[in-house]
Amino acid sequence: MKYNFYAVVFCILNLLMTSQIVAQDKILLRDYLLKIESTYKVKFSYSDAIIQNIYVKFDDKIQELSEIINNLRKETLLNFEILKNRYIIISEPNSKNDFDFCGYIYDERNKKIIEGANIFIKRLNKGVSSNTNGFFGLNELQETDSISVSFIGFESKKIPFKAFQDNKCLEIFLKKEIMVLEEVLISEYLAGGIKKQPDGAITIAPENLRTTSGFTEPDVIKTIKFLLGINSPNGTTSDLFIRGGKPEENLILFDGIKMYSSSHLFGMISAFNPYLINEVKIYKSGTSSEYGNHTSGVIDIKAKKPNSTNIEGGLGINMTHFDTYMNIPLGKRLGIILSGRRSLSDIFKTPTLNNFFDKVFQNTIIGNDPVSDGIDFKSNDDFYFFDLNTKITYKISDNDFLTFSYIKVKNKLKYFFNTINSDAYITNDFLNIQNNGWHLKWEHKWNDNTIQKTGFYSSEYDFCYTYNGKFNFSKNKQPFSQNTLKTNHIKDFGFKSTVKTKTNSRNTFLYGYELVNNRISYKINRASDSNNRLFYIFENKNNNTHSLFLDYGYKNSNKTILNLGFRANYFSLAAKAYLAPRLYFEQKILPKWFVKTSYEYKQQIISQFLENYTSDFGLENQVWLLADNKELPIVRNHQYTLGAIYKFNDITFDIEGYKKYGFGITSYTIGTVESVQDLLEGTKDVIGVDVLLKKSFYNFDSWINYSYSQSTYTFEKANQGKPFPSSFDITNSFQWANNFRFGSFNVSLAWLYRTGSPYTLINGIDENGNILSEGPNSKRLPDYHRLDLSSSYEFRLNK
Repeated sequence: MKYNFYAVVFCILNLLMTSQIVAQDKILLRDYLLKIESTYKVKFSYSDAIIQNIYVKFDDKIQELSEIINNLRKETLLNFEILKNRYIIISEPNSKNDFDFCGYIYDERNKKIIEGANIFIKRLNKGVSSNTNGFFGLNELQETDSISVSFIGFESKKIPFKAFQDNKCLEIFLKKEIMVLEEVLISEYLAGGIKKQPDGAITIAPENLRTTSGFTEPDVIKTIKFLLGINSPNGTTSDLFIRGGKPEENLILFDGIKMYSSSHLFGMISAFNPYLINEVKIYKSGTSSEYGNHTSGVIDIKAKKPNSTNIEGGLGINMTHFDTYMNIPLGKRLGIILSGRRSLSDIFKTPTLNNFFDKVFQNTIIGNDPVSDGIDFKSNDDFYFFDLNTKITYKISDNDFLTFSYIKVKNKLKYFFNTINSDAYITNDFLNIQNNGWHLKWEHKWNDNTIQKTGFYSSEYDFCYTYNGKFNFSKNKQPFSQNTLKTNHIKDFGFKSTVKTKTNSRNTFLYGYELVNNRISYKINRASDSNNRLFYIFENKNNNTHSLFLDYGYKNSNKTILNLGFRANYFSLAAKAYLAPRLYFEQKILPKWFVKTSYEYKQQIISQFLENYTSDFGLENQVWLLADNKELPIVRNHQYTLGAIYKFNDITFDIEGYKKYGFGITSYTIGTVESVQDLLEGTKDVIGVDVLLKKSFYNFDSWINYSYSQSTYTFEKANQGKPFPSSFDITNSFQWANNFRFGSFNVSLAWLYRTGSPYTLINGIDENGNILSEGPNSKRLPDYHRLDLSSSYEFRLNK
């Protein structure tokens, strides 16, 4: 009896231990589906009877949704049908004889079975997925029907009904997609639609963006300001300071077109239609060597490709502008997208536009009309903006793809001022800014792992400001007039060819050549008939930049990521060659911890200088110009970073420190330093730390951003050779943002706090006419904070 008792106890303990082990390895399918819905923002539809009492294996190491679904298919033998709107239907399996029509789906290259492919019938608005044998079955097909077959990584295929009449059960072969796959490290970095890539870049998909605090439209430039290390001291879309770099040091591309003007209404609205954009890639460090002629960040915007199957269109209107787009398929191989936006400002003024105008013109002659002493006056401002986008795609063959993109951005302002019942003061201001560009690109697929992209592109920037003033203040003084003209013209034309090849699952190479011709001219003329010409300057320069670049990428099973790049630049105007190395390295050191580091050295031959000769108007007083390394040096910049990432379930922690050191900084490009009027060359130092902490719940996201940064300039002949803060130095920036989703209702709340901007306190002018101050940027404005609340509700009028 004693031994029997021990035997029973042993069996019970063994059973409990076994149950515990099973419980640790298995999870109820219902609970697992809820977890998947929360993590990947999908929705399952099923009958409770189908999944009742089903346990499945749980492996938190798997991060790809497609892999999880495939494992569930194999383990449960259930059908998982993935629809386009992120709904997944779960149903019981059926046999081949249960269907009127059926098929098997294979990989064309190796004839392997494709499991989990989506088969969709548009008329019925339903679909199925292929099972572990690549099999699918269909009923209720009509002669007018066709089915769409799609799978991640493969080109979609359309099968007409006639094919099933010839053979009831088809064999369908899918081709690999031309695009080289880019793996994702963190699927959702901040809010939905914002992801982090293995090379350190951040990508934004406007179509997937949820409501963001401060605005309801998915404005990509405004969204970028939510990212770590990116500030806009003036709160505009045109002033993006990425880790201490000035806005003109950023490279902004729209479908491969260099953009010199990226905003409307003087920075209040982005110049890029969010409903046309497919993806935006942002680099703050470790930039690919493919990108050149910049010393700060990269913002690479890709427009959507036309849909070759359906005619689509839309109209929209808000309190600032109206927009429209149209997708027109012109056959199976040819498609076109047309898109445009135009302001309402010259039609009628909305409260939103009035508030924008008050902010923009508060420090200009429009906001502070220069008439006092009780004299009556009248004024009129006529402003409008518009942008136009076109994209045409043509599939030459299965291995060749042709794309043409075009963009036009324009802002125009007329301002008239006149005293009433008097000609004492009459002024006219006219400002016109536009940026046009096109890009013709040919993609050729050499094999499944190698793609070549070759293209020609052009970008043209035109700036024109004129001022005419007539004055007759008293009978004792002779009437006089003043005239000002400022123009700035840029013409870029380039050729670029890249080859990207994936030798195996770990190694990727990208190499190519780029030639860019830059022609820049500017004219500044201010004259008065009272004392003849006051100021005149004109310059016209031309530069050719030849660049060779090579990138090597290595990725080892989410443990090691290495991106090593080299770029060689030759600037013909300066007759100078530079090497621009790039590095990004990431290593997994603990199960949920990664360390990362990067280095880059960049050069830029195009920059802006701040001119004060035509500042009567007070807007857009910066001029683009070319550096020749004689009068104006080429700007160079080193950047080093070191950081760590922690990612586990719904918690993300990201910390990164950085150090930047810049050469070729001039007193003309940052504005006059104290009383110095000569061109001075100096250096820039930036040191900072970016910290992100994010937590996601079922339908709620909350994250905290904190950035510490010190940006200083040093000129040997200014401020006694001592460093002083840059005008855009924001020492501390803290942001707490929250997104809540409940069905079709979205709410976003964010609080921003930051240190005030530096400024120079002027104490007067000495007897020699020199400005007396307490030192450049030695004072700061009060600290700044803002609370933003936005909400949206999405509804559909029909299916």
